[in-house]
Amino acid sequence: MRFTANMMTMAAAVALATTTLQEPSGVKVDVKTTESHSEWYTHPVWIAIGVIVFVLIIALIAMAGRRNTTTVVK
Repeated sequence: MRFTANMMTMAAAVALATTTLQEPSGVKVDVKTTESHSEWYTHPVWIAIGVIVFVLIIALIAMAGRRNTTTVVK
């Protein structure tokens, strides 16, 4: 059993050594993607629109809280 394990280990080492010593095969891998879109909520324009709307909502809430709510009795 030990002899078989040693022989298999030696064979694996020789196989790995010969594959690393071989010259590269000249295969070129060039990946091109044509898709350039992303999710709508990551687009900077939509983020800017969201910030502007958020600020306007906060301003409207602040203005609504400042109105005069006193009652004038005559």
